[in-house]
Amino acid sequence: MTIREFYNYSAWKKQRKFKMQQGKYKCARCGGLAVDVHHKITLTESNVNDSNVSMNLDNLECVCRNCHNKETHSTKIKYTFNEDGVPIEK
Repeated sequence: MTIREFYNYSAWKKQRKFKMQQGKYKCARCGGLAVDVHHKITLTESNVNDSNVSMNLDNLECVCRNCHNKETHSTKIKYTFNEDGVPIEK
């Protein structure tokens, strides 16, 4: 199953609804109104079929749109420098 297919999957929709109800529609980060369920471990084509990642309640958090956008659209630093000043991947 592709990621796109996953998000249309009825079992996901039920799990998403359950997580939102469990979290009382409250953003786990700022306390605002949650509208999204975020996968802490990002879904990829290689792990979308692994229910330990895609459906695991411990890997899901309720978030508001603003917090979700900060997480999913932020620029994360992928490199740092070693003691010689050479860039290395984090």
